[in-house]
Amino acid sequence: MPLYKQTPNPSGRMGLLWALAPIHDAAIIEYGSMGHMLYANKWMSYTGLVNYAKMITTHLSEKDIALGITQRLEACVDKVVKENKARAIFLLPSSVPEMIGTDLEAIADELQSSYPKIPILNFRSGNFKSEMKQGMEEAYDRLVKELPNRLGVIDSTHVERGRKARFHLLGSGCDWSCFQSDCAEIIRIMEGAFDMKKACVFGAASSVKDFYDIAGAELTLVMREDGLKAAKELKKRYGIPYFYQAPYGLDGTLSFVHALEEILGKKADESFIKREYKETTYTTDHCKKWTTYRKDKAKIWVSKEDELAKGLKDFAIELGFNLEKGEIHMSDLHDLRENFGKCNIEIRRSTLSNDINPYELPFMGFRGAMNLSALWYQHLVK
Repeated sequence: MPLYKQTPNPSGRMGLLWALAPIHDAAIIEYGSMGHMLYANKWMSYTGLVNYAKMITTHLSEKDIALGITQRLEACVDKVVKENKARAIFLLPSSVPEMIGTDLEAIADELQSSYPKIPILNFRSGNFKSEMKQGMEEAYDRLVKELPNRLGVIDSTHVERGRKARFHLLGSGCDWSCFQSDCAEIIRIMEGAFDMKKACVFGAASSVKDFYDIAGAELTLVMREDGLKAAKELKKRYGIPYFYQAPYGLDGTLSFVHALEEILGKKADESFIKREYKETTYTTDHCKKWTTYRKDKAKIWVSKEDELAKGLKDFAIELGFNLEKGEIHMSDLHDLRENFGKCNIEIRRSTLSNDINPYELPFMGFRGAMNLSALWYQHLVK
């Protein structure tokens, strides 16, 4: 395991937790020491998620480690099942069982045989080598591949007559500051533009119940690369097409809508798009004027290289900003301590985050463009 001067990069275990915890009627059981899950539970309570999965740890004694005893895990699963605390159980390894070679996959299969009425899934990305992306990717992929089968879902694309068309939303994660509001904005756009209703929202507020209707969606929207593997599995298994784009900025959101028109074979609601365009350009035009007036302050720095960073950078360029350090800095709070700007905006969660508002303003979509324009405009006019 490498050493880090400041905060270590999120591990595969954290990726698993961030992807699985939003399934609020599930239980996540970690076969490991007590402190791990206590800390994770505290961290999840500062993400703005009002409801999330029960996060449980078995604890380990020296005897358990030395002799490879797994009775604590079995007893924990038995208690969760008998007390009817969850509709699904997800087993996570920790570093110690991984090092001593505990076969959690075999244990999970035995437990599933003992408790056939509740899905029990084991996940592997809890070792030292796995990174956050691997954890999130595995979580989404195994949820799609295994959870419907364990629930007894029939592979059918039959849709009830008169029911609104539906879509899945894949790839959201609570490591992004506005993950819930971004999802809400995409859901709002899909309903307003295409009269489509959300089906399963992976990585944000969801439930085991949502997976019973996983075959009945007409489209999967992928917000980040971590969800692509699962989206391809949905297409392979149920014939559901997918589209991969995170809609940031006005141009990015309009291109997102136009691409969906092609995929769905229908035009977006013209009155909805016109209204959204008018409202958005009101704020973006103000910001564009001030990037011309105050070129000395029209500088933005965004950390990392992912969909979030790319989307913000593209929108900043669209408004006339230069991608430089010194003025507006956007990152997590740890990074902003080291790279302090004149205007610092948190866009990723860290151990320093304490935001508890589930209804904060988005960064994606039309309203995200308005929010970002207003934030950046305030700095320009000071």
